[in-house]
Amino acid sequence: MTTISRLWALDAPTVTMDDSIMMFGKGGTEITMPLPSFLIEHPVHGLLIFDTGIGGAGDPASVYGPAAQVYKMNFPAEYALDRQLESLGFTTSDVKRVVISHLHFDHTGGLHHFPGATGYIGSGEMRYAKTPDHHVAVHFMPPDLEAAAQIDWLELPVGYDHDVFGDGSVVILTLPGHTPGSLALQLRLPDASTLILSGDVAHDHDNVSCCAGMQADSDTAAAVESLKRLKLLRSRPDTTVWVNHDIADWERMRANGRQVI
Repeated sequence: MTTISRLWALDAPTVTMDDSIMMFGKGGTEITMPLPSFLIEHPVHGLLIFDTGIGGAGDPASVYGPAAQVYKMNFPAEYALDRQLESLGFTTSDVKRVVISHLHFDHTGGLHHFPGATGYIGSGEMRYAKTPDHHVAVHFMPPDLEAAAQIDWLELPVGYDHDVFGDGSVVILTLPGHTPGSLALQLRLPDASTLILSGDVAHDHDNVSCCAGMQADSDTAAAVESLKRLKLLRSRPDTTVWVNHDIADWERMRANGRQVI
C-alpha cells in the first residue's frame, strides 16, 4: 500500500471578517481564518502543492487594494511560498504538480510560482472564472488567471475522481457547487488512515454537519450534495476531514507546526 511520505501545511496568510460569509444563517461573530497551501511529498513522484493562498506577501494591499484592509489581510513576507519552500530545502521548480481546489483569489495568489507545472482543475472552472456570475466576480483575479495560463492543466470530467499516481496515495475528489469545478484532495497517510483536505467545499465543520452552503456558492443545490458526500466521508472511522478555512482544524492539525506528517 503506497502512502504519501510527508505533508506540510505551510504557514498561511489570514483574513478576518464576519462569519456570515461562512454559512447561510450565521452572522455577528468576527472570525479569523487561514488561507492555506499544502505541500505533499510522494515517495516516488516528488512534490505536489494543493492551493496557493493569496498574493502580495509582505504587502497584500499592493495586490488587493482596499480589500486588504476590509478583510484585515495578514501576510508576512516570510510566508511567501517560494521562501517557505526554500526554508524546507526545496525550490518552486521542484513542485511538478499543482492541484487547485477552485480559482477564487484566496487560492490562486501563488500560481505564478509554478509555470510549466502539470495542473489539475475541475470541469468548467476556468471558463467560469473568466465569465463568472456577477455576484461573485470580485472573487476572481485576472492576473492570477494569466499566471494560470502558464500551467499545463488537466481537467477532471464531471463526477470523476482522479487517482493522481495510480496507487491510491493522492486522489482528487470532484465536489462541485461552491464553484462549478470545486475539488478536494484525499491523502493516504503512512499510518494507513485517510485525510481529506476540503478546499472550499466546506468553510467550517458546521457546513458539513448541517449540509448548508454559503452565499458565494455558484450552485446551492450542487453545493449541498457535495456537502452530503463530505459528511459521509467524514463518518468513516479511518477518515479525517480537514476543513481548510476552519481555524479550529488549523490549530489542531498544525499543533506541531508546518510539518503535519
